[in-house]
Amino acid sequence: MSKILILRGILVKKIRRLFKVMILSLAWIIGLCSILLAGYYIYVTRAVSLDESKLIAASTCSLEIFDANDTPIKPSTENLTDISTLSPKTKYAFISAEDKRFYSHSGVDYIRIGGAIISNIKTRSFSEGASTISQQLIKNTQLSSEKTISRKLKEIKLTKALEKKYKKDDILELYLNNIYFGNGCYGIENASLHYFSKSAKDLSLAESAILAGTINAPSIYDIESNPEKANKRKNLILDLMLKYGHISSSECENAKNETVNLNLSKLSSNNYLYNEIIQEACQKLVVSENELKNSGTKIYTYLNLAVQNEISKVIKEKYSSLESSPSVASIITDNETHGIVAIYGNKNTLTSNHQPGSCIKPVLVYAPAIENNIVSPATKILDEKINYSGYCPENADKKYHGMVSVRTALKNSYNVPAVKLLKEVGITDAQNFARKMNINFSEQDNNLAIALGGMTDGITLKTLLDSYTTFANYGYYNNSVFIDKIVKNHKIIYKNTQNNNNNEKIMSDSTAYLITDMLKDSVSSGTAKRLKNFDFEIASKTGTVGLSSSKENTDAYNISYTTKHTLLSYFGGKVMPESINGSTYPTMLTKDILSIIYSKSRPNNFTKPSSVLKVKIDKKLYENENIVKMTSDENNSLTEIFSKSSLPSSTNQNNFSVQVANLKNKKPIIKMTLNDNFGLKLYRREIHELDYIKIFEHNPNDTAINSNNNNTSTFNQIIFEDKTAISGEIYEYFVEFFDKNDKKIAKSTPQKLKVF
Repeated sequence: MSKILILRGILVKKIRRLFKVMILSLAWIIGLCSILLAGYYIYVTRAVSLDESKLIAASTCSLEIFDANDTPIKPSTENLTDISTLSPKTKYAFISAEDKRFYSHSGVDYIRIGGAIISNIKTRSFSEGASTISQQLIKNTQLSSEKTISRKLKEIKLTKALEKKYKKDDILELYLNNIYFGNGCYGIENASLHYFSKSAKDLSLAESAILAGTINAPSIYDIESNPEKANKRKNLILDLMLKYGHISSSECENAKNETVNLNLSKLSSNNYLYNEIIQEACQKLVVSENELKNSGTKIYTYLNLAVQNEISKVIKEKYSSLESSPSVASIITDNETHGIVAIYGNKNTLTSNHQPGSCIKPVLVYAPAIENNIVSPATKILDEKINYSGYCPENADKKYHGMVSVRTALKNSYNVPAVKLLKEVGITDAQNFARKMNINFSEQDNNLAIALGGMTDGITLKTLLDSYTTFANYGYYNNSVFIDKIVKNHKIIYKNTQNNNNNEKIMSDSTAYLITDMLKDSVSSGTAKRLKNFDFEIASKTGTVGLSSSKENTDAYNISYTTKHTLLSYFGGKVMPESINGSTYPTMLTKDILSIIYSKSRPNNFTKPSSVLKVKIDKKLYENENIVKMTSDENNSLTEIFSKSSLPSSTNQNNFSVQVANLKNKKPIIKMTLNDNFGLKLYRREIHELDYIKIFEHNPNDTAINSNNNNTSTFNQIIFEDKTAISGEIYEYFVEFFDKNDKKIAKSTPQKLKVF
């Protein structure tokens, strides 16, 4: 027993000795690490010192933005606030949102850092920060935006220096005069003036909470762009103020229930523009708005402020007094660079989605139909009263025009042919085609009404405009941008390289050109004929969105393009009289804008690509919907353009004929004559039905019926009896003739008969 006790004692002594060694070793390691860290801290931060001039300059923006002619683009007048004039509740709204221990810590909140570390470890997201207001001020004014340990150590040193040099309220004042609130507003005074048309000293509790919520992510939480998210953020900050004892329960509840109304300032029309450029720059450089503000960078844009000011002047002088006072917007882009040359309109109009009306037709309907060789400009479509499961579209003129060519249907913006053609293309295929141009659809858009612009969510003006640049650029697409280049310390740190060599090819150059050529007809004799007196070529499309219950309209467009520019003119946002439609005021505004941008020079005309050919077609046969290349007697021909992939046949189709016989007490007899080695498809519909059904097909290799010889070639006469026809019904028949490659070469005129 004594031996066991002795051994146990020896073991305990060894464990204690080992534990002491471990403690001493750990202490030594901690001490060594502390010395190393201190040494590293001293080494990294040895050259940094607080630059008070940057703190003062932070109240003014070191970022510079220029138009294409190096004219400065500035936001509203820079106004500063005196912290002593602010309501305590305004101050504590920001403190509660950003730094609850602001008045008690010495610049770095170690408690908050520890909490953030624990939270990040738990969530494995490492997304929760721990920067105090003082640290944010230092980061935004003294340092670069790099995310490294050395930069963080410099931030800590400078923050401590800041806290020694300045009082807390002075730091808060510098911070509030520096931070970004969205829409070109730097500093709380500018933000208050912009959003509420009042000084920051007059802000209510709810308004203060709105602004305090904005700075976390201005592009997400500013009340002008996202009122719902802004109000949710406001309520969260009010709850924090209540939690930290800065307001009472009743004050919190009253502020939550208060409706915060925008009262936008008229100080500067450049604020929206300034904000959009900042957002684009932040995306390109991957920095925050506040980091960009004090980065000392110069941003050069494609904008022409002189042109923009002229457009603004024209709009205010000629269109501001219209009945119902609609919102007016205009966007102009350069086709080669995709740079935005000028943009006019309020932020809501420019950023909101709108129903595109008939302006969607070339993009969603006609382009995919041509691209897939379903139609050519010469193809004829029957414009008639239709009913697709209760959907009965009408033309704007309330008339039906019989057999019309695709060219005529597009230039006059007929609705029925567009709906029929979308059905032929297929809704899914048409949407997939448009999606390549950044046009999105909701799940509810699975209907033929989208052919006329009836989209659930709509589309932004800029997205709609960008889709038309694809036609102007012969099938190449890219979204439009503001920024040409960004310069820092005399070095280019970003350059826009968009051009047609690296843009995405959405459609063939033949499809793009065929659309352009038809939209030129819209100018010469269609819905945009107000533009026809210019001495250069313009392709144009109008669009109008009307109210189903009245003759009033809600949106009106003109989208036009030359070889140099694409431009959009828009009137809407309110219920407008019938007189404001795509063919009237938007087209008139486009005419004014074209006069401005081409006052000193004219653009070149469009060039027909080698993939498109001019073809003379037989005029007589074309009257019967047969598109046949003319081989003789050119005096009786028409000229049309075709893609090389879909040229008409030169077969003499006078020998393709159809006769429908209606014999008493017998079923309908259809006699069809065609060249040997060709086929046909026979279609029928009941007169009160919309869709035709195929009831017979003869393939090129089928045995001919009633064959006979001709001196020049062999012809087949095929006789078909429609045994399924019902007595008393009226039917309509037509035949399509096709070659060995299943290419349609002719189509007969529909013929009606009543079955005895």
